[in-house]
Amino acid sequence: MTVPTTLFSWPLLIVSSGLIGLGLVTWVGLFRPMVLRAWPSPTLHLSPLYLGAAGLLTSLAPLAPRALGMVMLVLALPLFALGVLAVVWLPGPLQPRWLREAPPWKDPYAHP
Repeated sequence: MTVPTTLFSWPLLIVSSGLIGLGLVTWVGLFRPMVLRAWPSPTLHLSPLYLGAAGLLTSLAPLAPRALGMVMLVLALPLFALGVLAVVWLPGPLQPRWLREAPPWKDPYAHP
């Protein structure tokens, strides 16, 4: 039994590629001031990178051989979980070096 290729989704592939691009722009640090001031956490803007990778694996899994497709889907699950977790927190090794080494940002307009 083969998986029908009708499960392949061009829109999911395009959106996932866009999310990966957005996440890579954040990873290289083009918008550091915005990222460091993000609410609820500075890792919020890394979320699209992990969600895009999960979407890319999910969209390409129906085109791969059956065993490889299953491995791709299994790998997509932790990437999706990391994307959701990145909204509030990410472990240090999964953050870019510039974000790990950045001083904590203080709001100049906050009341003491």
